[in-house]
Amino acid sequence: MVRNTLFYSLVLAIILSACEMGDKLNSDSLPSSAGKYGEVLVVLDTSYENGVVGEKIREIFQAEVEGTPQSEPLFRMSTVNTENFKSILKRSRNLFKVSIEKSNQNKIKIDRDVWASDQLLINIYANSKESALRILDKNVEGIRDYYNQEEVKRLQKQYNNQLQSDLMAEVEEQFGISISIPPAFIKMSGDSSTLWLKKEKKIGDHQIIQGLLIYSQPYSSSGVFSDSAMIENRDQKTKVFVEGARENSYMKVYDELPVYSKEINLNGLYAKEYRALWHMENDFMGGPFIHTTVIDEENQKVIHLDGFVYAPKFTKREYVRELEAIIKTFKLSQTEA
Repeated sequence: MVRNTLFYSLVLAIILSACEMGDKLNSDSLPSSAGKYGEVLVVLDTSYENGVVGEKIREIFQAEVEGTPQSEPLFRMSTVNTENFKSILKRSRNLFKVSIEKSNQNKIKIDRDVWASDQLLINIYANSKESALRILDKNVEGIRDYYNQEEVKRLQKQYNNQLQSDLMAEVEEQFGISISIPPAFIKMSGDSSTLWLKKEKKIGDHQIIQGLLIYSQPYSSSGVFSDSAMIENRDQKTKVFVEGARENSYMKVYDELPVYSKEINLNGLYAKEYRALWHMENDFMGGPFIHTTVIDEENQKVIHLDGFVYAPKFTKREYVRELEAIIKTFKLSQTEA
């Protein structure tokens, strides 16, 4: 049986021994932060922007999102010279500031709500270009994860004021779990072990669908965490419950393409997260999905939480992140305080 140990260390545990957390400042009188989800403003002297330091920063923020059909960067990154960092730019929601001075102590410092409320600022202090590069190189994944977790928390906070309590109660009764369900999701179909929820809207003439599939099965072995088991279990469910517009069409994992998986800490529980692509068998629809598998040890069952996106003509990153934020509100009902 899988024990609920924290195999996945959260970001601060891997972000350098020379890292320190800045004090959270009083944000009552601050203006609201500015910018869209997924945007990061980098503050860096021009002399370093086009060199190895700038290249490493671009590697951090502009690497491709895993499991999307088109190439998309992890974050929308823009850069401003330190001298020009003033006025409205200081209200940006996500700031990444690099200071390279001989007198600096090499460290990472994290601050919140410095110039605006709901703002995250990660400072890199280095005494040379080489030191800055070492700090960045050792913390590529940590920095990415920290900004992503912050965006997820913001989305969850946004959802909290508009939750669908009736639908959440139904999920809790059926699966023994707590999960936040924001507005516009409706119940499509399901059975005693499955529930499919859908949110649909249009931008112009283009349809956008976000699906949330929750299903459970008896726990048998840790093999349930393998990529092949996830694909097999998911395909069984979507063939029955997620049909396309054409006759005999149904959702299926695009198993000719890679599945990206990693261990995560899901609110204190060991879980496995997968990102990959789906397509509609016998139809022309497709898109990305994010899937999380977690064990309910007390009841000896496996819970699957699956979010998928259909958004032709649009980038998919932020739609997937919205579903990630929902999935990461998961708690087992009996473990709630």
